[in-house]
Amino acid sequence: MAKVNVLNKIKSINKLIIYVGILATVVCIATSSKAYTLKSFSFLPSDTSCRHPTLVGRRTNDAGIKPTVELVINKIQQQLDRMRNYPHESLHQSKHASFLADILGLVESVNQSLPQSQEIPQENMPENHLQEPAEYFLTEEIRKYIRIKPNRLGKQNFMGANGTFTSVGHACFAMKDEVEAFMDYDIGDICNDDWKLAQKLMVHGCEPLPRRRCYSRAPQLYTRPRPINESLWTLPDDRNVRWSSYRCKNFTCLASNVTRKGFFKCADCFNLVDHELPRWIEPMYQNPSFNLTSDFLIAEVLGLKSGEIRIGLDFSVGTGTFAARMREQNVTIVTATINLGAPFSEMIALRGLIPLYLTVNQRLPFFDNTLDLIHTTRFLDGWIDLVLLDFVLYDWDRVLRPGGLLWIDSFFCLKDDLDDYLQVFRMLRYKKHKWIVVPKFDKNDEREVFFSAVLEKPPRPFR
Repeated sequence: MAKVNVLNKIKSINKLIIYVGILATVVCIATSSKAYTLKSFSFLPSDTSCRHPTLVGRRTNDAGIKPTVELVINKIQQQLDRMRNYPHESLHQSKHASFLADILGLVESVNQSLPQSQEIPQENMPENHLQEPAEYFLTEEIRKYIRIKPNRLGKQNFMGANGTFTSVGHACFAMKDEVEAFMDYDIGDICNDDWKLAQKLMVHGCEPLPRRRCYSRAPQLYTRPRPINESLWTLPDDRNVRWSSYRCKNFTCLASNVTRKGFFKCADCFNLVDHELPRWIEPMYQNPSFNLTSDFLIAEVLGLKSGEIRIGLDFSVGTGTFAARMREQNVTIVTATINLGAPFSEMIALRGLIPLYLTVNQRLPFFDNTLDLIHTTRFLDGWIDLVLLDFVLYDWDRVLRPGGLLWIDSFFCLKDDLDDYLQVFRMLRYKKHKWIVVPKFDKNDEREVFFSAVLEKPPRPFR
């Protein structure tokens, strides 16, 4: 009879071991399915055209696995407790008990790695947060970046959120192959030399780009930057730039402009002495025969709000000369630009100024009513769509403080389009300090004009 009882116990233990094995298989399949689901392969388009499928993915099944794992842990624990009640257990039972203890430790470690089901209560989450845009991509690093990161303590943080919600620009889904190439790297290794790919993504609307877990490439031999009293008006050391993706391979080539390399609107921006040094200090006449210019001088503009202009933004294509001149007037200017054919961002930084790597697609990263001045030149011109210009100007209005100045510097467009553009600027209902329209002579094309203005944001008190 005792022998029969022992055999029954052994059978029950064997069944439990089989259940544990099945559970381990299910957990492995469920965990790997989070990384690569059949759904990921079923609806992805074969090209990068602007086809955006409905990104309603399945919710993670961790919440369903965890109760099952905890149930198995309890059953194993109960069986071990019963086996300890037999003082004269057989060698066979002792081995089974040891085996079950090892299995219990493994299952408990799996259970600890699963998130708590109450970490992000679904009833407190907006409906769009329950969707899985990460399922659209195949590269695991971009999937990990996009997924919601629940707080470890299962509580709301000081910002009132149950997790961190990282995002990418919506256009990233139309450029899936490029995004996955950008995020294809070894974690903790040196990033690829792919800034040009990143900028292509940004220009085409994939902004903000995802963060990466690799070290950005730097020049092979980075030298000490020059002190600020020298760096503002001296070409930087060529060794402080990675030139691999530029036609010119040094600053002398860019400054000489013999080959007309770089962005055509700023072909002379690297010529600090002859071209940049007099800008905004002396009037620049396109044609000496006509005493006409669209340029306003810095001293004139600062004199409109004496002592009030302290911080601002220059949203232009250039090498930071406007910020350099403003620095000499104790005004701090952040320069927003991108590297269109030349190292504009590197040049600005090496001059001791602050570059903001940003496209016109992106909302400005400043809080409301904080800047004293916004200046723009050589960028928002007659190429820009009127609706886009409207969005840009309203965003600039958002960050300008009441009484702040908007300096539109040499905006050029066709005469036929001038009234349409001027109407957009008039809709801001700013106070006009300066407003001028002059012919554009540089191409001997009478159809083009320059428009410049200095406008003041009204107070607009709350009603």
